[in-house]
Amino acid sequence: VLQASLGGKLGSWLLAFMVAALDPRASDASFQTPRASMGFDVGDYIWSPCQRTGFRRSTIVSVDTGSDSFFVEARDDQDPSVGQFHIPRSDVRPFFDSGPDRTCEDNTSMVHLDDANILDNLRRRFKKDEVYTYTANVLLAVNPYKCLPHYYTAERMAEYRSKNIGAMSPHPYAIADTAYRHLLREKRDQALIISGESGAGKTETAKLTMHYLTRVSRTDAAHGGRIQEKIINANPILESFGNAATVRNMNSSRFGKYNTMCFNPVGSLIGAKVKTYLLESSRVVSQQEGERNYHVFYQMLAGLDPDMLEVLMLDPMTKYKLLYERTAQPCAEDSPEFADRAEKFSELRRALATFVSQDVEQEILEAAAALIHLGEVEFKQIAEAEAGAGGGSSSATQNAMGTGGDSSQQFLVEIDNDRRDALASAADLLGLSECMLEKVLKSKEMHVKRQNRRTSHISCPRNKAQAEQTLMNIIKVIYKRLFDKIVEAINASSAGAGGPDAAADSGTSLAEGNFHSIGTLDIYGFERLQTNSFEQLCINLANERLQQFFIEEVLDAEQHTYAEERLNICRWQLPDSQPVVKSIRGILDVLDEHSLRSNKNLVGTGEDKDVRFCEHVHREVMKSGNVPVMQLKLKANRSGNGPSLHDGFQIRHYAGDVSYLTRGWIDKNNDALVPEVEALLFEGQKKLVRSMADVESLEHVGGERLHSVSLDYLKNLDNLLSTLKNCAVHYIRCFNPNQNRCAGYFDTKYVLDQVIQCGTVELVKIMHHGFPHRCLLQDLRKRFAQLLPEDFKRYSDRDFVWAIMLAFEIDESQWTLGTKRLFLKAGQLRTLENLRDLGSVASKEIIWKIRMQFARKKVRAWSTVICLMAWWPAAVKRQRRLALVRGLKKAVYIFVRVHRWLGKVRERLYGLAPASASSHVDLALHQHGLTFCLPGQKLALRGTGVGVPEVFIALNSYEEPQYASYLQTGIDVRNNVHDDVLKMWQRNTTESVLLYTGRSVFSARFCPKTHLRSASAFPIDELLGQSLEDVRQIDVHDTGRAFPASEARWEGNIVSMCQHRGEKQTFATCDTENQILVWKWLGTEHHDVDKPACKPLGSFMFSKMDTVFNMTFLSDVPPRIAEKNGTVLILLSAEAGRHWLQISIVAVYTGTHYVEHIEPVGIYADLLPSLRRTGVQVSFFTTSHTDRILVLGGHGLLQFWAICEGSQGELSLSLIEDTAQMYSDIKMSSMVSCLSLPPPIRSGGILDWIVIGDGNGKLYGFRFDMGEDHKIAVNSSVSGRFRSNTHTEGVPIKTLIATYGATPYVHHKAVQAKGLSYGLFLNKVPLDGKGFYSLGEDGKLISWKLLDATGWTATHGVNLKNLPMTSVDGWLPEPARTSCQFVAAHSSRLVPNVIVFLDQDRKLFLCYDRTKPEELAAEGTLTYM
Repeated sequence: VLQASLGGKLGSWLLAFMVAALDPRASDASFQTPRASMGFDVGDYIWSPCQRTGFRRSTIVSVDTGSDSFFVEARDDQDPSVGQFHIPRSDVRPFFDSGPDRTCEDNTSMVHLDDANILDNLRRRFKKDEVYTYTANVLLAVNPYKCLPHYYTAERMAEYRSKNIGAMSPHPYAIADTAYRHLLREKRDQALIISGESGAGKTETAKLTMHYLTRVSRTDAAHGGRIQEKIINANPILESFGNAATVRNMNSSRFGKYNTMCFNPVGSLIGAKVKTYLLESSRVVSQQEGERNYHVFYQMLAGLDPDMLEVLMLDPMTKYKLLYERTAQPCAEDSPEFADRAEKFSELRRALATFVSQDVEQEILEAAAALIHLGEVEFKQIAEAEAGAGGGSSSATQNAMGTGGDSSQQFLVEIDNDRRDALASAADLLGLSECMLEKVLKSKEMHVKRQNRRTSHISCPRNKAQAEQTLMNIIKVIYKRLFDKIVEAINASSAGAGGPDAAADSGTSLAEGNFHSIGTLDIYGFERLQTNSFEQLCINLANERLQQFFIEEVLDAEQHTYAEERLNICRWQLPDSQPVVKSIRGILDVLDEHSLRSNKNLVGTGEDKDVRFCEHVHREVMKSGNVPVMQLKLKANRSGNGPSLHDGFQIRHYAGDVSYLTRGWIDKNNDALVPEVEALLFEGQKKLVRSMADVESLEHVGGERLHSVSLDYLKNLDNLLSTLKNCAVHYIRCFNPNQNRCAGYFDTKYVLDQVIQCGTVELVKIMHHGFPHRCLLQDLRKRFAQLLPEDFKRYSDRDFVWAIMLAFEIDESQWTLGTKRLFLKAGQLRTLENLRDLGSVASKEIIWKIRMQFARKKVRAWSTVICLMAWWPAAVKRQRRLALVRGLKKAVYIFVRVHRWLGKVRERLYGLAPASASSHVDLALHQHGLTFCLPGQKLALRGTGVGVPEVFIALNSYEEPQYASYLQTGIDVRNNVHDDVLKMWQRNTTESVLLYTGRSVFSARFCPKTHLRSASAFPIDELLGQSLEDVRQIDVHDTGRAFPASEARWEGNIVSMCQHRGEKQTFATCDTENQILVWKWLGTEHHDVDKPACKPLGSFMFSKMDTVFNMTFLSDVPPRIAEKNGTVLILLSAEAGRHWLQISIVAVYTGTHYVEHIEPVGIYADLLPSLRRTGVQVSFFTTSHTDRILVLGGHGLLQFWAICEGSQGELSLSLIEDTAQMYSDIKMSSMVSCLSLPPPIRSGGILDWIVIGDGNGKLYGFRFDMGEDHKIAVNSSVSGRFRSNTHTEGVPIKTLIATYGATPYVHHKAVQAKGLSYGLFLNKVPLDGKGFYSLGEDGKLISWKLLDATGWTATHGVNLKNLPMTSVDGWLPEPARTSCQFVAAHSSRLVPNVIVFLDQDRKLFLCYDRTKPEELAAEGTLTYM
């Protein structure tokens, strides 16, 4: 009846709402803890807390109802004494006696699901050697510390093939098989996250899963065997070079790895790769007591034959400093451990042979042996240096006077004579020069630029501590790079593991990318050692991120499921690791800052850099009281050698509090070698050692540099989590049964701590308080259809399942109904299955009760519908009447307001008698929907009288040399001839800097020699001179000559000037008489002022009734104009007495011109008061990079016009968007600067990208796309304000500067490739589309880069006011005014790294070299007036 009366969706919705509301079994599940509602009686067994064992079985003696607690009598197996304790009810866990031998393979199937019963279940299963247990889909694995061969046979693998989780006993094979089947079915990447603390068995579990996947993949025997061999053989290599013995694990992974196995669409294994994270390189040079170095060193000493040991100059019985800490001793040759190491080494060599050649294997072993010898090197202080501390600095000063030769070098340390053989052995094994290696250890080379622009090489001697630190850095970095090279070899071989015929066999190759993968994450567990350092902080940060990922992906997804099913279950308070992660990131940011300071030698004399870093952490990171970073808890120490307050800090992790000592963090965070060491490696005789050199750092001339380990680690960690988020994730949680690594002992308290730390408790809470079992209503109906009579089949799925639950009297607290699923408590699904298996049928009495409930439900629904239908018509009529009254009131109000406003507008626009109203209306209609109000005749528009200052740069044709002149002389035989020609042409060519001041045109000669001094082909002692000189004033419209600016022959009369975008030497100017001249810049001759500086190309007189505000060239002209050698100018002007602007498109030919199109532009009425005082302020009027868009901006003005070309080549304009009209903040501000950049290379359908700077220090970016209808439109989704802008608020961004490259010789390869002359190339050189600079009026210069991850990002900023500047010819610049200073700039094309700025206050040209961002050279400064 309801649907028939109302019709449509409204009636259906109301009916569904009423039925759901009247359903007696609606989803009313509540968040009620079963323990809270469970009744405990005297004599009941319970689990009570215990400090020693976590929980122990107890008996309730009495119940205290007043305090809701119990008195219990506790007894356990190890402590037979009886004691009574008072325990709150909330700390008690129910106990269910299932018998001494019965355990549960899935914790969710237990009667009571809580931490105490799960711990007891794990303990019982561990005693029976059942080390694997499920908790829902999460596998819990306890390390047995003994071999269980029956668990891992080939027959056992076959049993788990294509079996669902729960069908077989818990095993890593089941998790791996589930991932494999999901990959085939869902065509989605899978990931296995294997987590746990050190010693929990993560590495072994990862090997089990990978071994299973290689066996079950659908790969032919030959191809699969090759790939399996690669995957299996990679493990012993990674274990030998990446694992070490710790106090808690004899085979602890000291790096994280993500093993990826790649499968084609049919499930065949086609390749594999491994990604490693944060190798603990500091372990190579130092270990804590009871720990060892990496396995490979000990395996080498035990496994190499005597001949090879002699070649490597090693002795197994020698106690090497690098391998044995103070209390450790070498292993006896007849011991089982020595034999095991030898066997492992044989396995390592067999595995290496799979991936590398015999020569490379030999070089790997030689590099490892060389590190052992380097560890034996010792230094001693030279007696003279001890007597006088000033000797070193004196020597350095003496060397600074020359070129830093060795003749005057005085070292502060020397190699101990007893250890010199070790250095020689290491140098020989690495293929390095012993002399050069010793020199690098004893001194460092610095490069200092002098006042005469020459570079001095200063060799600074190292003291003993610095020499030892340099040696340790070399050892660490070489080992880390050796490890990386081995991983690269494994990946290179495994990616094509199938051999040349693999692609044909499988039909897919990794290069094609048509594959999915199963990744296995085996990453270091949470660590809390006696001494925790930088590595432990990084390791624990990874565990924090993975813990948060587990909570978000598993636990939060569980709650999301309840919300989707409309279950009234309160959300759990899940732990949040974000505060800890944020605090650690803050600590690492501070660490990077101090590492950079230390690297630049900004640490004060006598300062402890590690203490300063820790103080900064205390001051910055701990300033908020609720952060998880705390001060160290200091302990009394009689010796006084304990840590002080600023030696570290404490962090509250999810797994507990950890204290970190920050000693040595600054050095550990820098993974870079000094350039001298890099050069030494690069020049080595061994190919492997040469490949370890960082080639990029060889060009670094500033001495030591910073390569932040923490920054790289954070990036890798972010990439890892991003990869995991794109995968379907499966979890294996590994537990360590005890801290002594012994078999058969289960420390319940220790395991309980791990269960809490890994998030299993939160998962248990959800299973306990929620509903771990859920089934689709449709599936349940099919499975249990025979349990109810036939007439129940007419009911809906929800009603049918509800009837099933009522029919068999299942406790209503143990289930609830969602919208699509039935949710059950643990164990209830088995009850239903048993009823079905037994063939149970509901009794007639129960069926009758159910039918009566359905009948009552229908009666209530009918009654509600009848009442609703009686109320509905009157309610609808009342609502309609109220709506009409409200509409009438609103219409009257709007009519009155509009009528009053219309009267005021008419009086304001036309006065008492608007005689020309029709013409104004026609104009408004002509403007394509623009809603500009047009003022009266008394408010005619006018200009400000002064143009906007601009700087242009063009080649000086008079000083442009020819290529042929350099082909006979001046060529360096060591270089390519064309390279030298380009460099010499570039060096001897000059550019002209043209300045339009707003009234006059000036030029200055720009010589690039001072900015190209680093070229080796040029003599060092050549006088370079000034980079800017010879300022001239250009008489453009009369003689075309350039006169010395000091003569000041005439007052300027130029009102506008622009430069051609395509032909950089073509300009146009307009004088006060509206004569517009198009001319070509020829240049100036340094000693000849009579030569013409410009050549006219065309001119015409524009209407004298108009005021010209701006001009711009259209570079891409139609063919009909180009055939006549014509150019196209676009002019912005206003006719006298009119109230709008107009845009004119003019084709200019030699001796004539033609107006192609005129477009009117209106002005907002509310801007007129300010325009009457100041005149029209147009800051920019320019075309876009593609010449398809015209941009107009100024005070309250920002418009984008499309430049259209008709079928016959006729030009016209069409408004794209009036941005100022759409956004009030733009309308009320002044648009000051504009820059159009070419779209990025991989930009898709982007037509143009335009950047706008306003008068308040804001930057806006606008992207323009070409639609399918060939119309240009603003892409609003990616346009808007720059977020990372750091310009001073309220200070105008005066100019936006495009660049043509970053280095002096960046164009050489392009010139050679195109086969053009350098001059032609520079005339059309493209802009850099991925970077630009923005300059504020206050001198703040910011560099912007287009990054893939964050878009346009501010990467560097300086303030030109604050940069040091020396005097010029005895003249010092005067202080600048606060109102305006830097107003214009332009990048050089001849020397792309140079920008020429205009300092209007001090009348200066300033050359800024972007390769030296912290200085302004004196020779690049020139006054122009």
